[in-house]
Amino acid sequence: MGKTIANVLVGVAKLFVRQPNDAIAEWMTDQYQAGTHSVRLKKTGSGNAGSTHLQLTPPAGITFTQFCANATAGAPTAYSFYHKCEDLGVGVLGNFIQAEFRFEDPDSEAWVEFTVAGMQNLDSTGLWTQIDLATDAAVANCGYGGVGETGGSFFEWGTLIALTGAAAAITGAEANVTDCGPWIMTRVRFELWEAAPARYAYVDTIVINGVAYAIEPGDATAVGLSLSSPFTEVGYTEDGVTMEYAAEQADIIVHEETFPIGSALTAESLTITCNMAEASLANLNNAMAGAVLLGTKITLGAGVNKTMNLKIEGTNPAGFLRAIHIPLAVAGGTVGMTYKKGEKTIVPVTFKALKGDEPACTIVDNAA
Repeated sequence: MGKTIANVLVGVAKLFVRQPNDAIAEWMTDQYQAGTHSVRLKKTGSGNAGSTHLQLTPPAGITFTQFCANATAGAPTAYSFYHKCEDLGVGVLGNFIQAEFRFEDPDSEAWVEFTVAGMQNLDSTGLWTQIDLATDAAVANCGYGGVGETGGSFFEWGTLIALTGAAAAITGAEANVTDCGPWIMTRVRFELWEAAPARYAYVDTIVINGVAYAIEPGDATAVGLSLSSPFTEVGYTEDGVTMEYAAEQADIIVHEETFPIGSALTAESLTITCNMAEASLANLNNAMAGAVLLGTKITLGAGVNKTMNLKIEGTNPAGFLRAIHIPLAVAGGTVGMTYKKGEKTIVPVTFKALKGDEPACTIVDNAA
């Protein structure tokens, strides 16, 4: 039996939990437009709305004005991406990928998120489709929102404005915005938002301002590439996060040899453990396998064994983001908590990975 126990990341790691397990962003190898991977964004049709997304950092220095001009001009400063939607069934309509571009004012706390939502209220096609902001007429269905230089918020949604002249239109229409034209693009997301209906969307090969990004784990060109869902961070921990992987092997023995001629992997297990220093009801619910949380009450004894979606983020030895994704897990182990005067209550938790459609765990280091 082989066994390794180690701190998973350099420095401080953060543990995130999604429960119920109804929104997952994960690497996939069974579908891709190019290369060997794509990212699948999944909603099961239950739970709450929230951003399940693929996110990356754009090239430096792109202003809102430049984005509006370049996105409609096409090559060589094009904006596009491939996506494939599935699992709705004939006649069932849903909102698929929306592309969100975030811009921040270098001189204040102001920001705006410009969302292109042309892939809304559609039936699934099961085909890879390229969405090009320069040529797709549906991109006129846009929305925007944020905080202006004066500190007030603003938000508009619907078939409002095409990309051409968006910066001038927002500046003219929103009293809280003095001039959003020079604000700098800081983040790009491709996301599913609404909880229902149940649907998948795959994303691959993204072009931002003429720069093509291969959507592959650890791709050196995609700065800040990360996958996320509406997770809840467990908060402070007593002594960090530990990942334990165990593998059981059986030697292959033949009569003619004294040494094994091979070894077969017969079982694997992966657990994530930490001692949560924040004894919130949400953390208690996550830690106890049979717990049921309803409002401000937790009950035990109903025989529930709920599944969760886990993510651990931290810094790798090279100083870049390391993300560990466990799409399917259950809480396990004994949860013992002490309540003593003058001492903090620690909530120990152990999560056990399960096997789903794809690998039980994926560890990805950003190369940049």
